[in-house]
Amino acid sequence: MMVLKSTDESSNINVRFFYFHPAQTRQLKAGTELLCYGKVSLSRYGLEMIHPEYEVISSDHELKDKKLTPVYRVPKGIGQKKIRSFIHAAISKLDFAEDFLDVEKYDSSLNMKIIDALATIHNPDAEINIEEILPGGSHPARVRLLKEEMIAFQAGMAFLKRKQKRHQAFPLSRENEWTAEVQSNFPFELTDAQARVVSEIKEDLSQAVPMMRLVQGDVGSGKTVVGALAAALALDSSFQVAFMAPTTLLAEQHFLSLKSFFNKHAEKVALLTGSTSSSQRKKILQNLKDSKIKLIVGTHALFQKSVEFSNLALIIIDEQHRFGVNQRLALRKKNDSETSAPHQLTLTATPIPRTLSMSVYANMDVSIIDELPPGRKPIQTSCLPLSGKDKLIERISAAIKKGSKVYWICPLIEESENLDLNAVMETYEDLSEHFSKEKVGCLHGKLSANKKQEQIQAFKDSQTSILVSTTVVEVGVDIPDADIMVIENAERFGLAQLHQLRGRIGRGTKESFCILLHKDKIQDISSQRLQVLVDSQDGFKIAEEDLVIRGPGEIMGAQQTGIVPMKYTNLVRDSQYLMETKKVAELICNEEPELANQLIERWISGSIAFADA
Repeated sequence: MMVLKSTDESSNINVRFFYFHPAQTRQLKAGTELLCYGKVSLSRYGLEMIHPEYEVISSDHELKDKKLTPVYRVPKGIGQKKIRSFIHAAISKLDFAEDFLDVEKYDSSLNMKIIDALATIHNPDAEINIEEILPGGSHPARVRLLKEEMIAFQAGMAFLKRKQKRHQAFPLSRENEWTAEVQSNFPFELTDAQARVVSEIKEDLSQAVPMMRLVQGDVGSGKTVVGALAAALALDSSFQVAFMAPTTLLAEQHFLSLKSFFNKHAEKVALLTGSTSSSQRKKILQNLKDSKIKLIVGTHALFQKSVEFSNLALIIIDEQHRFGVNQRLALRKKNDSETSAPHQLTLTATPIPRTLSMSVYANMDVSIIDELPPGRKPIQTSCLPLSGKDKLIERISAAIKKGSKVYWICPLIEESENLDLNAVMETYEDLSEHFSKEKVGCLHGKLSANKKQEQIQAFKDSQTSILVSTTVVEVGVDIPDADIMVIENAERFGLAQLHQLRGRIGRGTKESFCILLHKDKIQDISSQRLQVLVDSQDGFKIAEEDLVIRGPGEIMGAQQTGIVPMKYTNLVRDSQYLMETKKVAELICNEEPELANQLIERWISGSIAFADA
C-alpha cells in the first residue's frame, strides 16, 4: 500500500493506493504537486481519498482560469480520461455547428451560441455555481440546449399530428345494433365521465381520418367498458378490431368481459396468446383472415407475421407503455399504407401528471375518466412497520372468518442477494403455517397460464381466502369481493405501482383496507411517499405528488410513455419550459417549416417513430 500525506492551504488529507506501479512511486515523490479527484471519506487517520484520479502539476503549470473536470457515466472498459479526450475532440470539431434560431424573433434567452453552450456544459469554469449547470439548473448554457431540444420535440409532435391527419380511415357510424347490445349487457349505467369519453370517441370514429386517442382513467374507472363501446362501432360495420393487452392474464380477463358484453356474437370473439394451442391457433388465424372473427383479443402474439386481418379498422391498446415501439408499429401496419391507417384507442391507468400530458401526448387527443362507478367506497390505507406483522395476521384471521378475501403482495419470487425482500414462496409457507394450506393460494410469474387461472378462480370462488402474489396482479385480476390488501416492503415500490396494486380491491360495495408493510426504520423520503397513498385515492394527484417527492428523472422515460427519447431534456424535470417552447414550435412550423425540419434532424431524427406508435 502507498499512502501520500498531502496538504493544501485548507486542510490535510491522506491519498491511499492499494494497487500501484513502481513508476508511480518514482513519480509521486515528496514535494510533488497534484490535482486529485475522488471521494473524500473520514477514517481514524483523518480525511482520505482512495485511488483518486490525479494529475501531476509541473512547475510551469498555469492554475489560473482552471476548468472543472467532468465525470461521465461510461461503459465498462472506457476510462474517464479516454471519454474526456473523445468529447474534447468532438467539441473542437463543432465550429461549424449552426445556430438555426433567430433569437430576436423566437426567444431572446437562446442568444448563447450552441457551441459555447456545449463547451460550458462539458468544461465549466471553476468559479461557476455548479448547481446552475447541473440537471435542474437554470444556467444560460443549459437552458440554451434544453429549449432547442424541446422546440424540436414539439415541432416533431406537430408535424406528426399533421401527418396522421393526412391518412384516411374507415368512418364508423355513431350508433348501431352492437352498441345497443353492449350497453344492455352492462350491469350498471355509464358514469357521466364514461359517457363523455364515449361521445368523444364516437366523434373521432365518425371521421375519415384515423383516431389517435388516449383514455386515461384511474384504476376501476371502467376503461374496458369504454373500449367495448368503441369496438362495437367498428364491429357493426363488419370491420375487425384488435384488442391488445400486455399480459396473458389481462388478455384473458378482457376476453371474458368482451364475450359477456357481446354474448349474441360470442363466436366472433377470439383470444390469441402465447398459450394458445397450435391447432386452435391455426383455426383462429384462418378465421381472422376470412373475417369470421371480428374481435381478436391478444398479447404480443398479435404482432407476428402470421396474423393477418381482412379489414382491421380499430386497434385498442391497454397500457401501451408495456409494449415496445416496434411492436405497436407492427400491429398498426397490419392495415396501414401510405394513405390509410386504422383508428387507434389507447387505454391507460398509469396517470401522467396533468401538467405534462398535453405536451407528452401532443400527437394524440386525450380523454380522462375522472369519476368512479357509484357505490365505491374509499379504500382505507394505512402504514405498518414489519414488527406489527404478527398482530396484523391475527386481525386478518378474524376478518377472513367474516368473509374477507386478502391479497398479500410480495415484490420478488426468489431471494435476492442485494435486496432483503421476502420471496413469495417463503411468504406463502409462512402464511400457510397460520392458516390451513387450503385457504392460501399462490400466484407468480413463473406459473403457467393455466395454473395462474386456477389460482385466480380458486380465489374468486372462495376456495382460498388469501392469495399470496407478486405484482402479476397489478393489472387484469378482477375479484370484486376482495377487500383487503397487504403489500410487503411497500417502501420498495413506486407510488404509481402501489396505487395500481391497491386498485385490485375496493371494486365492490364492501369497505376495503390496504396495509403498507414497511421496514421498522425507513428514510423520511420513503415515509413521505407512503403517506401520499394514505392521504389520497386520486391517481392523478398521486402522480403529481410523486413528481414532487421523487424528483424529475424517475417518473417518466421513453420506455414508460412511448414518447420520443430525449438527448438532454427531461420532460418532467424541465416541464416549466413546455408551454413556451410549444408556442415557439408552432410558430416555426407555420412560418418556417424548413427550419423546423432542421431542428428535428439535429435532435430527434430517427426517433419520431416512438411517438407514431
